[in-house]
Amino acid sequence: MQTEADEMLVASFDRLIREQHPIAYARTACTHDAARRYLLWSLLDEGGWLDLCQFESQAESQVLAIGELMGRALLTQPLAFSAYVLKPLCDDMPALVDAGVILPPETHPGVGRVDEGAGAGRFVDYHGQDACYYQLYLGADRRTWGIRRYAGCDVQEMEGMDACGRLGVLPERGALAETTLTLAEADMATILRRYLAVELAQMIGAAAASLDMAIGYAKERRQFGRLIGQYQAIKHPLANAWVALDNGRYAVRALLSESEKGPSLAGTANRLVAAAAAQATKLSVQVHGGMGFAWEHDAHLFLKRVYHMGTRTRILAALLDLLPTYSIR
Repeated sequence: MQTEADEMLVASFDRLIREQHPIAYARTACTHDAARRYLLWSLLDEGGWLDLCQFESQAESQVLAIGELMGRALLTQPLAFSAYVLKPLCDDMPALVDAGVILPPETHPGVGRVDEGAGAGRFVDYHGQDACYYQLYLGADRRTWGIRRYAGCDVQEMEGMDACGRLGVLPERGALAETTLTLAEADMATILRRYLAVELAQMIGAAAASLDMAIGYAKERRQFGRLIGQYQAIKHPLANAWVALDNGRYAVRALLSESEKGPSLAGTANRLVAAAAAQATKLSVQVHGGMGFAWEHDAHLFLKRVYHMGTRTRILAALLDLLPTYSIR
């Protein structure tokens, strides 16, 4: 149940995002200079948003609501990885910071990918040369974890699917630091489960924003003398998409509340959310008609973000399903 404190927290984050990160900024974020990116990151740090994982309640509704706000704004900052992966690792293993394996995300935005195996992949979201890039990977024994840090200047920038950002390619060799983690399996499962939950929440948020646009348009656009939202061929698919997204929210809550050993819910939650988000964003493009296919319209931004994030959550969910221990602290 969401408390009054949770509601205030979510409202505060909503206000920050609306004022500092509108969709207009997200559309042009990949062309903004480093100073603008650093300013936004400083605001997140000064507001305490990099410490999201430390909030006592960690209410399911709080994680879901904040994640959805990130998705609705098409957030172009690596807040989820920094707050839900790097910060917990720094807190649980301060020796990693002392040894320079992890640099505090408040000073260097942390961008990363989670893989099964050290050589599993090299693509990562690109957030400029001032960011630090990490690869967190599961060892061959499926019990130990390793982490690598790369310098931003060594990451090659390239175009990707997401129209609001760019991809980076990690170098094949030349990591600045690398070590094996000594964190307990249950603690690592907790970190990755919360990270997956907030990533899935972002997908739901992006899809929900896109669906809201489609519903609003269906209430305004007239064809053959009637609002198009009155036609069954439009209103029924919109209702189905809304229900599918709400089912995705229940799946994320179930993932966060998972507390006993047994089959992981990660894969199931990911499939439900990914399918619902794809359904909603594709439908939004179709409901808007020819305008929905135009580059100038925002519909494609949400569609591409959902598909881009789906590649990351699929890997993360598969890894969680492999872990032998499932428990929430």
